[in-house]
Amino acid sequence: MTESNDASRLDKLAYELELAKSAEEHARKHRLTIEQQLCDVVGVKGEGSRTCKGDYYKVTTSAGFTRTLDPKKWEDVKKRIPQSLSAGLVRTKVELNIKQLKSLQELDPTHYNIVAEAITTKPKKVAVKYERLEDK
Repeated sequence: MTESNDASRLDKLAYELELAKSAEEHARKHRLTIEQQLCDVVGVKGEGSRTCKGDYYKVTTSAGFTRTLDPKKWEDVKKRIPQSLSAGLVRTKVELNIKQLKSLQELDPTHYNIVAEAITTKPKKVAVKYERLEDK
């Protein structure tokens, strides 16, 4: 009897989540439509921002580009420009190799504990997904 009640509660909650996600998607599409209309009114620069003021609102549109660097090509390109230019153009980002860290934790706890002194660990938000089962 408990399993049936749990299953019933699970189905009700999953259905509520499905409805909420559907409403969220509808709201997202509505928001994007309004944002596009505002862009049509205010205008959009190729890169940068543009502002327009009404009686009650000030709206700013901002546009830009995401730029990524191909590290292999950069090694070739930076040889063809002065070092004074190349030195300031590219930054190096230090990142943690999570797979290696987990292996170290398992295989060498002593060294892991030393490394862990330099790491801040925070829990992620729990992900919940649902799937509608077809009628049987």
